[in-house]
Amino acid sequence: MDEQTKRVKIQQMKAINHYHYLEKHLPEFLAKLGIDFNTMPGIISAHGDKAYGYRTIFEESGIPFEKGVAIYLLTYIKPFSEECRQTKNGWVPPDQWVIRNKDRFLKYLP
Repeated sequence: MDEQTKRVKIQQMKAINHYHYLEKHLPEFLAKLGIDFNTMPGIISAHGDKAYGYRTIFEESGIPFEKGVAIYLLTYIKPFSEECRQTKNGWVPPDQWVIRNKDRFLKYLP
């Protein structure tokens, strides 16, 4: 992908408001993973803003920001939270966990 095409694609990704995306798609995404969205009220508003720091990293890794945030939110939900941050095998940065697991989860996101 040439540099101009990459910039245009990143701009298109930024045009989608991740909060609207999450409100619409997070419940179904979590259900596909066997998680009841209703058991975690406020997860979007509590943690959705923290992902802004990873926006460029996600997009440069080919992950649309709103989908990266949906995967990022898994880092706060068991059992996935046990694979990220402080783990039995040491520190795993959330952004790197999202990138490493994108193929595992993107298939469940519209």
